Amino acid sequence: MKNFLAIDLGASSGRAILGRLQDDKLNLEEVHRFENGGVKVCGNLHWNLLGLLEEIKKGIAKVAARDIPLSGLAIDTWGVDFSLLDRHGSFLGFPYHYRDTRTDNVFDYAFAEISRFEYYQATGIQFLPFNTIFQLLAMRHNDDPALTIADRMLLTPNALTYMLCGDISAELTIASTTQAYNPVTRGWAWDLIEKLNLPTDIFPDIKPSGTVVGTLHESICQELQCAPFPVILVGSHDSASAVAAVPARADQSWAYLSSGTWSLLGKELDSPLLNEEAMQAQFTNECGIEGRIRFLTNIMGMWLVQESRNTWKRQGKNYSFDELSKSAAAAEPFRSLVNPNHASFMAPGDMPQRIRQFCRDHRQAAPETPGQIVRCAIDSLVFRYRQAVENLEQVTDDPVEVLHLVGGGTKDRLVNQYVANAIGRKVITGPVEATATGNLLTQAMAVREVTDLEHLRQVVRNSFDTQEYEPQDKIVWDEGYKKYCDLCS
Repeated sequence: MKNFLAIDLGASSGRAILGRLQDDKLNLEEVHRFENGGVKVCGNLHWNLLGLLEEIKKGIAKVAARDIPLSGLAIDTWGVDFSLLDRHGSFLGFPYHYRDTRTDNVFDYAFAEISRFEYYQATGIQFLPFNTIFQLLAMRHNDDPALTIADRMLLTPNALTYMLCGDISAELTIASTTQAYNPVTRGWAWDLIEKLNLPTDIFPDIKPSGTVVGTLHESICQELQCAPFPVILVGSHDSASAVAAVPARADQSWAYLSSGTWSLLGKELDSPLLNEEAMQAQFTNECGIEGRIRFLTNIMGMWLVQESRNTWKRQGKNYSFDELSKSAAAAEPFRSLVNPNHASFMAPGDMPQRIRQFCRDHRQAAPETPGQIVRCAIDSLVFRYRQAVENLEQVTDDPVEVLHLVGGGTKDRLVNQYVANAIGRKVITGPVEATATGNLLTQAMAVREVTDLEHLRQVVRNSFDTQEYEPQDKIVWDEGYKKYCDLCS
């Protein structure tokens, strides 16, 4: 038996998950869970990086207290955000949160300098104002002194890895989220970086997933009273680890949907698609395990429901997700719809009021009850999935026969069925802990316990049950989708 520890950090929570691999079966145990989120500092939104380090240490300590020998540890997180180091290796300030407002107007000057298509041909990345390249451009535009002082930029999982073992690098999959990486040359997009007058020396060396980069610092071992163990780079972007754990078979024509705060829907390709059609359909070319291209689009995901729940909680109404799901099931379908990727839904705040305002602005009945608001959010989200699947088929000229749905969003059976109804295709759900599973099994690849990606997915199939959903009520859902398309046209 080999034991690995996955540190899986999401935008709202983090977990330390112990994985035990034996006889090509993986067993998971959550050993530590903690909250995560943005912290307001002087009007800006930041991440509590030192707080995350302390929580990671707690996870390690809990494993060490049980005398469980670890064959590795690896970290995965959300994409795009970063920390800056000075020439002495010290951190320069608090790392910004991607929902911070400093990039709100970045497109106004970003595309005045370079055309959208030039960005896309150089990087193949969907245009989102918080992409790393635009965060750096906002720093340059605002004359941020940290950019002048910086010696290195470390993306969030690599910044935490640096604090654990001293490695300074950018793991491939997280580097590919920055819109500063070229998926054709398989290196930083130097021409683009130089045209934007950004400092080239802050970009660290890129290392592939499945690389052992060091050993846990001796000082941390002494502090936690644990034996040293390898620190490994996996698919450091959480969706890269999640996609690695999709239990698909090579003979299927499949797409994936990684469902959580964000939803990422796409296909695995052998090479990037960088044409005008892919750009207009808002697809991104990010890297996956073994150099695969994760051709996908970013969708707001369960954020609208999560932030609505947070709003009600602040108002003293602490609804569980199960309560909200039942209320949504009882609400009238398609009564009101929104574009889940609309800019007004990006920042934290009073999400129910924003949803109501969007509906009023688009001459719809505004949802009032929690059930109506959640039903509006879910209906809108699954119709956006259908739109993305249809665009994916058109751009790749490859049909989607089955959609593999992985991640925390698979816990809600109602939503799973609605996804199948909306897209009109079979949906296979599981594993729920796809990100942690991909993280753990890529660690196993690094130490040669798993041979390759195909073997990794076979271990996933050996280890976890899946659930199938067939589409229902086609005529009703087709009518609802037409209403959604009219709204978003």
